[in-house]
Amino acid sequence: MGLTGILLAAGKSSRLGRDKLSVVMPDGRSLAAWSLEAALDSELERVICVVKPEDTLSWIPRRWLCAASYTYQPEVKLLISVCDDYAMGMAHSLHCGIRNAKQYESDGYMVLLADQPLIETQQINEIITIFETNKHSDYVAAADCAGGKPPVAFRSHLLTQLLSLRGDEGARRIMPNSQFTGTYVSLSAPSFWDADTEDELERIVHYMEHLHPSQDTHL
Repeated sequence: MGLTGILLAAGKSSRLGRDKLSVVMPDGRSLAAWSLEAALDSELERVICVVKPEDTLSWIPRRWLCAASYTYQPEVKLLISVCDDYAMGMAHSLHCGIRNAKQYESDGYMVLLADQPLIETQQINEIITIFETNKHSDYVAAADCAGGKPPVAFRSHLLTQLLSLRGDEGARRIMPNSQFTGTYVSLSAPSFWDADTEDELERIVHYMEHLHPSQDTHL
């Protein structure tokens, strides 16, 4: 039971022009390792990480990669899900994660993005707590002034709607639907920063330099 996390890490990085997941951050970890470890250190029952077939997984910290599984194992915290059709859009990566997640028969499923490195474990836990206490909510989402965004936790009865998404449609497509009730958790702006462009990546790196000023930056 509990919540299963689905971390989407199979993007094409087309706008950045290079693999964003492996960019080394000021503390020595890769960009996507921040997102992954925040999820793995949280109260999520497990995390399914959706990746491309050609991904070397070098961005995943060794301690987690060595303990990960590629097949259903209830006791394993990290499951690697390889998505062959990731190039067809985000929805296909999400479907890949959901197909693996359904095996665990969880109460709900939290969708997270690998290129949002400033999401923190405590913020994920806050969403989990509200999800567990607000039983009337179909979903609980992080939010800023622009509305709900990942991380967002959906109850299991919404899996059909998630599987109906197509192309580059993401989980946010479901939230405006008036037939579903959502609860929103306000987070600070940096929590939602992603690295789609060089300017956005530089902004993240500079922010992290203040968190880890003793480390060198490697862009």
